[in-house]
Amino acid sequence: MLESLASTVSSMLKVRRAALEDLDALVQLESHLFAEDAGVYEEFADPTWPEREGADDFRRLIGSGDCIVLAAERDETMVGLLVGYTTASSPTRLPVTYAVLRSLYVLIGHRRCGVAVALIDEFVRWATEKGCVEIHVDSYAANVGAQALYERNGFSIQSVSRARRL
Repeated sequence: MLESLASTVSSMLKVRRAALEDLDALVQLESHLFAEDAGVYEEFADPTWPEREGADDFRRLIGSGDCIVLAAERDETMVGLLVGYTTASSPTRLPVTYAVLRSLYVLIGHRRCGVAVALIDEFVRWATEKGCVEIHVDSYAANVGAQALYERNGFSIQSVSRARRL
């Protein structure tokens, strides 16, 4: 429930909605995500985007009722983030609302100890409260760790996107 969004997952891990005061930490985490994910798996990704546009993007996201920005903290240090939003289905689908998990990142020293799962669980609660019927996430096929994380958390392959370099 959103009232209990600042739930303590363990004695040291807390997941909460991010606030404008968190902009610097959010941009830093998003910069790490771009460097370690898009910057590795996507030839045309712009790794400087978070530093140039991230603060404005997070301001817009935090201020929107259709978006959620979650922060995971351990010992009062932000160690992870999740960004998601709701959207209506395309005209070719039944008129439903679904959620999109846009970004998920956990600092390297805090991985494989429940941070990502706690963020995903809170996102699922939020999406359910928003009336969403499903959650979508895109991840790079070569990012084996992300693929395994999403599969362990109930995501299944629904479609495959392919690219042909010219």
